[in-house]
Amino acid sequence: MFLFSRKGKISMSLNEVSTLLDKIQTPMTLVTTPINLESEREKFFNSETYNPQFKYSIYKNNNDKILNELSSVQIISGVDPRISDFHIDLIESKNLVNKMYYSIGDNDDLTKYSKMRYGMPSELLFKNAAKVLKNKVKNYHLISEAKVKHSKYIEKEQIVSSLEKVLKHFGLDDWQIVFSKRTLDKNIRVGVKSKYIVLGSEDIRKRAIKLRKTIVHEIGTHVFRWYNANLSGIPALTKSNLKSYQDIEEGLATYNEDISDLLDYKSLKQRALLTYAIYIGEGLTFRQLYNVLVGFVPTYNAFKIALRVKRGLSDTSQPGIYPKDVSYFRGYRKVRRKLQEDVSLYNKLYAGKISLDQVSWVDDGLIPKPKLIYNPE
Repeated sequence: MFLFSRKGKISMSLNEVSTLLDKIQTPMTLVTTPINLESEREKFFNSETYNPQFKYSIYKNNNDKILNELSSVQIISGVDPRISDFHIDLIESKNLVNKMYYSIGDNDDLTKYSKMRYGMPSELLFKNAAKVLKNKVKNYHLISEAKVKHSKYIEKEQIVSSLEKVLKHFGLDDWQIVFSKRTLDKNIRVGVKSKYIVLGSEDIRKRAIKLRKTIVHEIGTHVFRWYNANLSGIPALTKSNLKSYQDIEEGLATYNEDISDLLDYKSLKQRALLTYAIYIGEGLTFRQLYNVLVGFVPTYNAFKIALRVKRGLSDTSQPGIYPKDVSYFRGYRKVRRKLQEDVSLYNKLYAGKISLDQVSWVDDGLIPKPKLIYNPE
């Protein structure tokens, strides 16, 4: 029998709370992509002073109703207290992400909530990002730019075929490859909730080495962690959850590129430059930030990086920041450091979309050891 408060249930089963959490819809990548991106990009490059005025399309959902139902929950019944506490924290986290979702287009609120969710670069991280931008990279394992340039281009048909073969090899036959125009670039990403490999353009082409890197990053990391999470009996571990998960998810993906001889200076520089831009960019206009970035990369890339850290804002002549992409560089350095201290953490991190805080769950048998683990060989 459940206990009730004035607002609702104090206690829920894992199945009940998981079902409700799964109904919460906050597709941030989709809705932070401006619907008028192409026209604003054209205005920007046709002017020396124009700052983009972005518009967004927010999809209706029942999030408020669901979160209100979850707001009174204080315990998850029938599970280890650590799993219960995780879900109580997750309810609060989902509430924050929902606030962030509905603040898209509001510079002040989006900045406030996204900083709470993702955090900002520390001074030390900023200094290390600046070192990378100065090409001080002797402490990183990077492949030569020549190796990238000498890699042949792969066209769409072969990209799709390669992805299908990889999915089939690992028993992921129910995954689909789809195309989407609502992305910030023509890259490849995964949507674990829908089991999609999303290609950002119908005319996509990539160098072979870049395709291998994408497969390692997206499938060998994100999809493998999703697969193992499905075996854990905890649905929340199959998708984005607590704040601490984000750095490990992206950091492990970059670390896998590193140990596979696929991480080049250009890619590391991109991650460092995103961190640099987030650190300095909150008080700068889009144009001012772009003008800084063109000192490091070509104009198209400078616009893309400025867009990534200003996405979700409306009037980009006003202050604001969306710091999600700090996770790539910060997470990579964090994962690399932790694995240098204890290499046994690597396999455990594949038990689901977990953070370092939850590695003990594997040791203690709360969740099973992973079956799919990336192997560079």
